[in-house]
Amino acid sequence: MIDACAFHEWPDSASLADYLDSGWREIVLRPGDKGGPINVRSQWLYRNPFGAKQADAWPASGGAPGTDFETLRTQLLDHEGAERVVLGYEEGLLAMGVGHYHLARAMARAANQWTLAEWLERDERLHGLVLVCSAVPQDAAADIREYGTHERMVGVALGVNGLGRPFGHAAYLPIYEAAAELDLPVVLQVGSDAVSALDSTPVAAGLPATYGEYAAWGVQALMGHVGSMITQGLFDRFPRLRVMIVGGGASWVPAYLWRLDFWFKTNSKEVPWLLRPPSEIFLERVKLGTLSLESPRQPERLATALGTLDGIERMLTYTSGYPSSLAEPPAAIRERLPEAWHEPVFGGNAREFFRWPDRAQPAAGAAANANTTREGDA
Repeated sequence: MIDACAFHEWPDSASLADYLDSGWREIVLRPGDKGGPINVRSQWLYRNPFGAKQADAWPASGGAPGTDFETLRTQLLDHEGAERVVLGYEEGLLAMGVGHYHLARAMARAANQWTLAEWLERDERLHGLVLVCSAVPQDAAADIREYGTHERMVGVALGVNGLGRPFGHAAYLPIYEAAAELDLPVVLQVGSDAVSALDSTPVAAGLPATYGEYAAWGVQALMGHVGSMITQGLFDRFPRLRVMIVGGGASWVPAYLWRLDFWFKTNSKEVPWLLRPPSEIFLERVKLGTLSLESPRQPERLATALGTLDGIERMLTYTSGYPSSLAEPPAAIRERLPEAWHEPVFGGNAREFFRWPDRAQPAAGAAANANTTREGDA
């Protein structure tokens, strides 16, 4: 079993001090201020009023869930028996949403060094995602090329929507180019547009009134992002580019792809570079994490709904989401999916998706990964 996305977090800004340049360290630690370090994070627009973390995930030694290696090892690695676990960020995304984007980039670099030194070196089952500040795409690309060469970094955490534009926008191209060069897939999470410092809206039609409304509709932002990535030709431009969506469930996908294909059939002249139906591209390049997977009153109906899309089992990929309150162990997901899907969902899909240490790593700038020119780009 492979867990394609659990969350680890740094306890506070001071925890990254050793990985910050001296100038940033002076700002973050506020010398002479007895109040302690600056909390370099924005805020979520919505928080679960009943608790955002599993009650038993709080470390006995203190600190927040996801900040203590021993707790994560006991509750996730050893208890669930995962062969591999990919560590992403949940609360850490808030640091990528601060208005001072140079500081956000410094925190991303420090977080990547901290992950390598204090997590990945402690257990060979752990693998990481390169955290980037998408508000500065050129710098984000440089960070991917620097930290993405480490064999235990197996993907890129795209983080928050730093420019307030759909992720298919050309402004983000440097990030995808660097990821493709190193054969690193990109992970896009629910919440990427739900940070208080961002200009983008977390759902369609304006701000929801309650957390429950946001939780139900938050996937709308991801629909827009992945649709933008497909229709703007990113997957044709970068033949190695792959994307995983985490936290959005899956039941929306069949109808969404039918709608995209209908648009392509009736309006494809708008995008002459798109040479095949969007559904084919989605099925080939996109994975769906199981975090927040729907749970109908009659569980068998989930498989019926998902099964209307041929190949859905090749996209669904187990992501525990530990220590989120929405996290589910493998057994809970298995109960809702056909047995024939279990092997790809709990191992095969993740094994082919990430750039694991036992997969050949292309050199940065390799010709095979170079972007291609599309009609209408001139």
